Amino acid sequence: MLLGLCAAMLLVAPVSAVELSQKGPAALISGAIKDGDQFKLREFLARPEATQIRTVYLDSPGGQIDPAREMARQIREKGYATAVDAARGRCESACTGLFVAGSRRLYLNAGAISDGEGKTKRGLGFHEGNSSQRAGGRGYSGGATSSMVNIYYEMGVPGAASLITKAAFNSMYHISAQTALSLGIATGLSGP
Repeated sequence: MLLGLCAAMLLVAPVSAVELSQKGPAALISGAIKDGDQFKLREFLARPEATQIRTVYLDSPGGQIDPAREMARQIREKGYATAVDAARGRCESACTGLFVAGSRRLYLNAGAISDGEGKTKRGLGFHEGNSSQRAGGRGYSGGATSSMVNIYYEMGVPGAASLITKAAFNSMYHISAQTALSLGIATGLSGP
């Protein structure tokens, strides 16, 4: 009976998908954001060595909005800068909620990124919200879109909200360094 209960608990427990690492004053959040990752981040930031962190680098295709919102609040609460290195990584969809949480928001090596729905899988990317549909698969979600807009406003970066409808839920609109600066999404283009 106890063994069966433990097995059932494992099936119900949320699976964390992000990977967290730290090297001196730099932390890295990578991978898809899943339910439970907000708790994983809280534990990571509670470690004694986390007091060294100044900048959180992001490399994520996004994921679930509710855990992303809580993760963004943790980043904001600690006063960390956030950074996306467009030469090597991406911060798309719900990850952009983490990016806008930074006290300083650095969009690095983004000179080759153009505004639009190109095939690039690098840099900052925005799209309408989506969710699981009754018939299976994913589809447009007004609630998810609204939740992302709320994160942008909560973090004081309303310019990001204007980009969320530039691409359908199943596409991605990447932005140039100039667009990121002009909308107040990024505060700088060079490293910490």
